[in-house]
Amino acid sequence: MNKSIIVFCPNPYSIYTNSVCELLQQKGYSIDTIIVRKFTLNRFFNEFSRDGVRLLKKIWTKLFLKEKAYTVNENNVLAFRKDHGLTIKNIKAFQAGGTKLVYCGSLNDQIVEDTLRQKKEKLIVFTGGGIVRKNILDLAGDGIINCHMGILPKYKGMDLPEWCILEGEIDQLGITLHFMDTGIDTGDILKTIKVPIGNNTDIKTLRSTFEPVMINAMVETVEACLAGTAKPSPQPASENRQYFIVHPRLYSLINKKIQKSS
Repeated sequence: MNKSIIVFCPNPYSIYTNSVCELLQQKGYSIDTIIVRKFTLNRFFNEFSRDGVRLLKKIWTKLFLKEKAYTVNENNVLAFRKDHGLTIKNIKAFQAGGTKLVYCGSLNDQIVEDTLRQKKEKLIVFTGGGIVRKNILDLAGDGIINCHMGILPKYKGMDLPEWCILEGEIDQLGITLHFMDTGIDTGDILKTIKVPIGNNTDIKTLRSTFEPVMINAMVETVEACLAGTAKPSPQPASENRQYFIVHPRLYSLINKKIQKSS
């Protein structure tokens, strides 16, 4: 394996990012560079225009509560981390193993372009951080892998577990590993995995069961891409429907549907 692994990261404390990187290290892979977005005032206003007041909850949960935001659940990310001996909570810890950290205001900044140009043979792992523009996609080497919380090609966009429940498509709960391109969730599909509703009684606990599946699937997909065994398949062009943020008033209905199905 001569390709460099580069990771796009939304913040230094991302449980998802740290878990993916540490699990890759456990399997013998080296993380060449982690490119992490700084949380700036400009970023706050951009994300607030998209997410509204729920951004404040996201900030409180991911930057302040972190692991404390999770309740005891044998199927959530905390149990997964314990089972796999994952202990790193800040990406700075990876510097000890030779990983370079690059900080940016946006994943499309000049500093990100310059960093990617230095590594011709590379595979990029997207663990969050916002929309990636064409200038970065053009420098992506073997591509940028994303883990999408929905089964493509039908479920593109946001709040997809919620929409699956609302539409009575419980058998379509799951994730898709795919390469990113200039569209919204339109890149070639690498892998899909169904996530059962199980005995969950609300959307919060159901969503928490997705995270361990996403971490494991991302690592397995990276391994397949590095080994040359991955088989990307194009999405049909006709599937162009996109889902958006669920209205808060719908959550009581979503939870009732989950309780009825579990």
